[in-house]
Amino acid sequence: MSRRSSVAVIIPAFNAEATIGDCLAAICAQVRPGDEVIVFDDGATDRTHAIATAFPVKILKNDGSPKGPGHGRNAAAIVATSELLLFVDADVIIAADALDLLAAEVAKTGAVAAFGSYDDRPRSLRYTSLYANLRHHHFHQHSPRQASTFWSGIGMMQRRIFLSSGGYDAELFRHPSIEDVELGARVIAAGYQIRLVPEAQGKHCKDWSLFRVWHTDVVRRAYPWAGLIADGQTAGADLNVAARERASALFAGLILLSLAGTIAFPPAFVATLVAIFGYLFLNRVFFGFLARRMRPDGLLVAVLLHWCYHIYASATFVAVVCATRLGIRPRSHYMEDRLATR
Repeated sequence: MSRRSSVAVIIPAFNAEATIGDCLAAICAQVRPGDEVIVFDDGATDRTHAIATAFPVKILKNDGSPKGPGHGRNAAAIVATSELLLFVDADVIIAADALDLLAAEVAKTGAVAAFGSYDDRPRSLRYTSLYANLRHHHFHQHSPRQASTFWSGIGMMQRRIFLSSGGYDAELFRHPSIEDVELGARVIAAGYQIRLVPEAQGKHCKDWSLFRVWHTDVVRRAYPWAGLIADGQTAGADLNVAARERASALFAGLILLSLAGTIAFPPAFVATLVAIFGYLFLNRVFFGFLARRMRPDGLLVAVLLHWCYHIYASATFVAVVCATRLGIRPRSHYMEDRLATR
C-alpha cells in the first residue's frame, strides 16, 4: 500500500437519516490508519446522530438551529489534524477509489485542492432527479481539469490552505449554496491551483422535485454566482458558464422570442424551427448522453427542463449584471477585502 498524506473526511449532516449510513459506510471502507472521519450533526431532529454513532467516527454536534454546511465544515476542519480535508455531502456515496484519486492528484500536480463528480447512476429515478444529477455529471466530465472553482460534494483541500484562506463563509452562505465556488475563487485569486478529477466519483442520492431543482438553480446558484461574476470575483470560464453554455442560452432565448412572435406573425415559426435546431445541435452531446440513460418520455422532459434552465439562468445573470452596472445593486469588493485581511 503506497503512502499518501493523511486525510480527514468531513461530512456536514442535517436530517440525513436516509443516506448517512451508506455515505459513512463507503467512506470508512477507504480510510487508512491515521485518517479521520468527522461528522458535523447540524441540529438534526431525525436519526442522523444515532446512525452516525454506529461508525468509527468523531461527531460534532450543534444543539441549536441549523447553521449551514459551511459552518459545519469549518468547525470540523478546526478540530481535524490531518494534512488533507475531504468534504463529502451526506447524500453522496463515494466510489471505492475516489479518496485515493483526489489525494494522488494533489500530490502529483502540486494543486492545493481537487474535486470530483457525481456518477451517471443516481439513486432516484424521478425524471427531475435524473436530469439534475446527470446534468451535473456531464458538465464535470466535460470541463477543464484546470479548474477555476471548487466543489464540496466530493472536494479535497490542503488543511493549511483551507484555514489560511478563511474556510467557507458561513455568514454569507447560511444555507447550501455556492459557498464552495466562493471559496474556490479566493483560493485561485491567492495564486493556488485547483484540479478537477472527473474519475473521482460518487453516487448522489438526493430526490429532486421540480420545485427544488428550480429553486436551487435560481436562488442558491444562479443569483449568487452571477453576483460573483458581475463583481469580477471569479473568471467564470468553466463549468456551466462556458462559451457553449452561453451560446445555448442565446438560442434558448431565441426560441422563446420567436414563439412569442409567431402569435402575431405565424410565418415567424420558421425562425422558431431554426432556433430549435441550433439549440439541439449545440447540446447534442448532452442530449445524446441523456438518451442513453433515460426513456424517450424522460428524455423529452429533460430537454424541456434544460431549455428552461438556460432561460432562467441566463435571465438571472442578465438581471444581476444590469442591476450592478446601473448601480441598483452595489458592486461588492467582498473577496478583495477577505484577501486583504488574511
